[in-house]
Amino acid sequence: MSRLYRTGLAAPPTPLARRGGALLPWLGADGVLGLVVAACLGLGFALWLYKYPMLRGTAPFWWREDADITQYLAGFNAFVHEPWHWPLLRIDSLNTPDGTLATFLDTIPLYAMFLKLVHPGAGYWNPYGLWIALCFALQGVGAWWICREARLRNWAALVALALLLAAFPALTRRIPHTSLMSQWLLLFGLAVYLRSGRLGRIATGSWVVLLNCAFYINIYLFAMTSALFAADVLRELLRTPYKRSSIVRALLAPLAVYGVLFATMLVTMLPLPLGAGNGEWGFGYYSMNLLSPLNGGQLLHFEHPESQPGQGEGHNYLGIFLLSLTFFVYKLRQAHDCHFLRRHCALLGVLAVLTLYALSNRVYLGETLVYTLQLPQQLDGVTSTFRSSGRFFWPVGYAIVVFTVLGLVRHLKAGQAAAVLMVLLLLHFWDLQPHNDRVRAEIAQASGHSINAAQWEAFLGTKVRALHYYPPFHCAPTSPSAALLPTMAYAVRHGYSMSTGYIARAVKPCTGYAADIMNLPANTAVVFDKQVFTRQDAAEQLMGANATCADMQIVFLCRRDITNLDKKIHEKISLVGRTFL
Repeated sequence: MSRLYRTGLAAPPTPLARRGGALLPWLGADGVLGLVVAACLGLGFALWLYKYPMLRGTAPFWWREDADITQYLAGFNAFVHEPWHWPLLRIDSLNTPDGTLATFLDTIPLYAMFLKLVHPGAGYWNPYGLWIALCFALQGVGAWWICREARLRNWAALVALALLLAAFPALTRRIPHTSLMSQWLLLFGLAVYLRSGRLGRIATGSWVVLLNCAFYINIYLFAMTSALFAADVLRELLRTPYKRSSIVRALLAPLAVYGVLFATMLVTMLPLPLGAGNGEWGFGYYSMNLLSPLNGGQLLHFEHPESQPGQGEGHNYLGIFLLSLTFFVYKLRQAHDCHFLRRHCALLGVLAVLTLYALSNRVYLGETLVYTLQLPQQLDGVTSTFRSSGRFFWPVGYAIVVFTVLGLVRHLKAGQAAAVLMVLLLLHFWDLQPHNDRVRAEIAQASGHSINAAQWEAFLGTKVRALHYYPPFHCAPTSPSAALLPTMAYAVRHGYSMSTGYIARAVKPCTGYAADIMNLPANTAVVFDKQVFTRQDAAEQLMGANATCADMQIVFLCRRDITNLDKKIHEKISLVGRTFL
């Protein structure tokens, strides 16, 4: 160890480090009590910011029919109410007849599979408020694990880190994309990275578990966690370049991690449904602005912090007071541990690459285009899959928070560090007040019902079992929120299969509608989006003879063999429609 320390390849000894691998004390900051306190701090922050109805899943925000959360709830309920299929994540009732996977509906597949196993047949319900509560508790657990692997038995560090990580702006504003709130995966990745450093070898078992969980939670977070894993592997190769055993371990670790992942995919996902895996437009639009880490607080404001609306995906405010303290800690590190950056050069390199990817090939400073790069065509698969590049700064932001808190506590006296961290928390939370107000305003949004369910039920009757929607998703430039999402939610609620849906990376032909409609079975109704089919006679022409269509506000709804429908049912449709209007 002394030789490694002298060469800068191992962490220097500290008075807070404990040797011998003794069991952690139950009542210490790195023991069970510290774990519980950190988890409670994360959960308590979520309750303070979002309030109980939001975490309970009953707030009006969850029941909108025209937002991304509509996709998550519809996809989740379609998945849990179907019988188990092979592969396990398959859903047959959406994107029929090809079907799709729960993965492509942002259902948080790992969570959805667990709930389908333990709590099936519960009606149309919302499990995502509970998931958010769990994510914030796990943010606290991540703070505790990082402190434990860093061998810091310090309550001030634990409390400050738990609160800073819970209040992370890029986390708290992700409510509309619930699976992306699972950012505790990144904290766990940093903890495993520290664990590998403490053990002196790659913690392969921990990486296998973490990355397999991340893959079945969110693909973006899986990619970011994989980047942290790559830093750990690269560090192992750089640490002992002349030891064959170390090189073998470094090369075998990725084989173990991704080999196990591929084996699980044989059970859960493969073969992929037809059309799955197609890339989407958006790289260079959903990017991070150079001003993003500085913009979003109460103290510092820029007139034009973003060049385009898509750069909201790259919102990465860190806090001006936190960044100021980061610079101070950097100076402390240089004075007390000059080999720190050398030991972690692999991680720094990976974080730099993530930052460049977050900025994308069109880099803006406010509204000013700084430069544009023409990327090789071979990268299209990556940039189309991970088009929201601005998100990839999250691991960098978390690493900055961890570096600042741990470095301060390690190199200042305990009392001084505690005082500085207390002042930082007060100033940081004051600075985040406008941000938190915006978050509360966003989750207070609610919308009325786009579909009159009684009118639809009266028109469709009891024989219709499927809905075909035109145009399919991706075949029109219009927003899916106006008609597609409400129709998708209605179909799932009432047990209809549906020919399309707001489904990531699923593509259907955008021509040949007339031929498709003529071959539909009699128990299938057809839905025409009024944003595209603006006249009812156009829908009736596609339906052909012996069909009836009705104006349902957001769509034209058509069915065959309705000429013999009882006159009373026609009257009921009209009456319910007038009541709705």
